[in-house]
Amino acid sequence: MKIKFSMKKIQIIILLQLVVMVSSCQVGKRQAYEKKPKPEWVSTKPQNSMYYIGVSSSPKKGFLPADYQSNAQQKALGDLAASISVNIESTSVLSIIETNYNINENFSSEITASTNQQLEGYELVDTWEDDDFYWVYYQLSKSKYAAQKSAQKEQSILDAKNKYYQARELLGRDLHYNAFQFYVESLTALKPYLAESTITDINGEDKDLGNEVFSAIADFVNGLNITFSSTEIKAKKGVDLNSEIFSFVITDKNGKPVSGVPVKISFTGSGLLRNSEVSGNDGKVYCSLRKIKSQPITETLTVTVDMISFSRAAKDHMIRSLIKNIPASENKIRVIVEKPVLKIVSQESAFDSLLETNRLKSTFEGVLSSEFSINSNQEPDFTLNITSNTIKNGEYYGEAQVTINYTFDLTDANGSVVFRKTKTGEYSGADYDVATSKAYVEVAKTIERTVARELISAVNK
Repeated sequence: MKIKFSMKKIQIIILLQLVVMVSSCQVGKRQAYEKKPKPEWVSTKPQNSMYYIGVSSSPKKGFLPADYQSNAQQKALGDLAASISVNIESTSVLSIIETNYNINENFSSEITASTNQQLEGYELVDTWEDDDFYWVYYQLSKSKYAAQKSAQKEQSILDAKNKYYQARELLGRDLHYNAFQFYVESLTALKPYLAESTITDINGEDKDLGNEVFSAIADFVNGLNITFSSTEIKAKKGVDLNSEIFSFVITDKNGKPVSGVPVKISFTGSGLLRNSEVSGNDGKVYCSLRKIKSQPITETLTVTVDMISFSRAAKDHMIRSLIKNIPASENKIRVIVEKPVLKIVSQESAFDSLLETNRLKSTFEGVLSSEFSINSNQEPDFTLNITSNTIKNGEYYGEAQVTINYTFDLTDANGSVVFRKTKTGEYSGADYDVATSKAYVEVAKTIERTVARELISAVNK
C-alpha cells in the first residue's frame, strides 16, 4: 500500500511540474520582449540639422521576428534615404535631356533608390515594439555622408571615364556596337550622379562627363543612316523576290557600314514574315519578304532603328529608359506592287479534235484579269497550260453520254509547278455535241466558283 501511495505521489508531482512548465512557456510567449514606455520618436519623427533620420515600423502579426525586424529596418533605411533630397542641377544629364530630348520621365525616385543602395555609416539609434508593431530608428551623420558620397562619386567618375575612353578607342576602329556598349556602361556607372554636375578632365579639358557620354550615345544613334539602293521598289505580286530588292544598308555619319544595329520593319502590304532584323558585318539588312501578297497598288516600307532593342545593352532600368527615348533614325520607301504576267496556253478538244472556241481559256482570262496581266508581250512570270478533251461514252435512254478530262497546270518562270488541277466529269445531252457543250459550260462554272480562287491562293502561298 505504501508503494502504491508513493507512486501516486510521484505522478502528481510530475504532473504539477508539467503544468508549471507549460504556464511558463505561455508567459514567455506573451512577454518575449521587454515592455518599455512608448518613446517620443515613434509618435513624432525627430528633426536634427546634423543627421539624416529614418524611422519606420512593420506589423508583427503573421510574421516571424526575424522577418518583421528585417522589414522595419529596410523601411527605416528607405525613409532615411528619402530624406536626402535630389536636386537636379542645370548642367546635369537629367536637365539636358529634359531640355534637348523632351524626355520628361521623373527619375528622382530611381536616383534615390540608387542612393539607398550606397548608404554606409548609418547608426541604429533605438528600437521599440508593442504587441502589434516593431519600430526602428536610424540616423546618418550629414558630414559623414557628404565625405562618403564625395569619395564614391570620385571613384564612379574615374570608372566611367575609363569606359568612355574605351568606347572612343573602339569607335576609332569602327567597332560601333562595342563602343555603344561601353558608352552605356559608362553612363550606368554615373547613375547616382546624373542629377548632378560630373565635371572632370577629359583629354586636357574640364567637361561634364555625364553629358559627354549621353551626347556620344545620342550622336551615334542620330548619325545612323538607313539607305536603300533606289528611290522606289517595284515588285510583282506573288512572284518570288530577289533578296537584294528589299535590302538596305545601315551606315554611320561618315558613310561607314555599322553592324549589330537592330531595326523594326513595317510594310503596309502583306507578305512580311518578320518585323525585326539586325544589320550584318557589312551593315546590310535583308527584309524577310519572300513574295508580296498585296493587291496591285502602291505600298510603303518603313524601317526604324529599334531603340527598345538597342536599350537592352543597359542592364539598369533607368539607363535603359533613357536610351529607348532617344529619337530613332527612320526611312521610308515606296513599293509599287505590279500584276504578274500570265501566259495562258490552251488545248481544248472534243473527241481528239481541237475546238475553234477555247471556252476554258476565256473563262480564266475573265476571272484572273484583276490579279494578272494576261498574255502581254512581256516575259511571263507564270504560264497556265490548259488541256481538255471529251470522250464518247455511248447513248443511254436516248441521250448521248460524254466524259471530259481536263488538267490545269500553272508553272513559274523556272518551270516549277505552282498549281495543278486534274479532274474528270460525266455529262449527257441530246447528242454528243450538246453533251460536249454542256461539259465545257460546267467546267467553266467550276473555274469561276473554285479553281480560280485555288490558283490565286497557290500563287500567294
